Amino acid sequence: MQKVSARSARQSSSPGTRIRWRVFARFLALFAGATSVTVLAMLLAQRTLRPVLAGWAVVLIELCGSAAAALLLTLWFEGRIQRLVQALESGVTDQAHEVAEFSDDLFADLIPTWQHALKAMRERSYEKNEEARMHYETLKDLMRMFAKAVDERTAYLRGHSERVAAYAAAIAWKLGLDEEQVERVRLAALLHDIGCLGVEDYLVMKTTPLTPEEFEIVKAHTVKGAAILRPITMLQDLVPGVELHHESLDGMGYPYGLEGEQIPLMARIVAVADSFDAMTTPRPYQSAMNADYVLDILARLSGTRYDASVVSALGELVNTGALEIKNVRTPVSFRMRKPVPELV
Repeated sequence: MQKVSARSARQSSSPGTRIRWRVFARFLALFAGATSVTVLAMLLAQRTLRPVLAGWAVVLIELCGSAAAALLLTLWFEGRIQRLVQALESGVTDQAHEVAEFSDDLFADLIPTWQHALKAMRERSYEKNEEARMHYETLKDLMRMFAKAVDERTAYLRGHSERVAAYAAAIAWKLGLDEEQVERVRLAALLHDIGCLGVEDYLVMKTTPLTPEEFEIVKAHTVKGAAILRPITMLQDLVPGVELHHESLDGMGYPYGLEGEQIPLMARIVAVADSFDAMTTPRPYQSAMNADYVLDILARLSGTRYDASVVSALGELVNTGALEIKNVRTPVSFRMRKPVPELV
């Protein structure tokens, strides 16, 4: 009965207490064994050797016994530590069960506890990642909704943001950006006109040319869009594409008059994609233009208004059919100079 109670108490004790007692028991056994052998050797030396030699022999035996005990303890503890490290690094539950089968192993209780904790951490990490992914997808849906809200304010802008996003993503891919960067460029292009939500309806819907004063108001949509996105941590890296997509390489753009490499690549890509869609779709102030004609205009403005490498990438995409052109038609409500392709 006492044995059963002692075993139950030992099993219910904490892993730290059990490890402490195991270390004590093994150290005691090793020291007792080493001490016994040393004492026997000393007695044998005293009986078989002359007194002078026996004295030196005793000292030598004591040193050798201490060294042997230290070596045995080191090897034993090193083996247990190595097994513990292997089990912790493996992250495999079977390894824990395999180690736990050795009843005399120092960390037989600790390893399964670690494995269970690791498994729980992985499950929680997966759940958190899945939750973050769902939140990100929801955020992208909201961004598409805002982009659609901007485009639906006027008939001629309908679908503009989605098309610019598709063009910008294709250009970014053609330039060799990685998948994550391509996606960020696409999202920036999708929201590039979100600042227009802060522009009065009569200016957005105006069919006659804007006055200089009105144009200054419309130009502010870039900084307004940046102000909308900047407080949102997950969207802060999209701000350059929204705020600076009307900058020009020659410093004649807005809102800050940046030049050349001062303009981030994201903004240079969105600028070309935005201009391409604006010129190939009908607007109140101009008829739609043929895609080849637009590419020629962009090429002539390369190096001054637009980034030459971005324009070249767009040209290759259009000419090779990577950006498909189909259903050539003339819009009903606009007078056209040439048949207008619907770009997909």
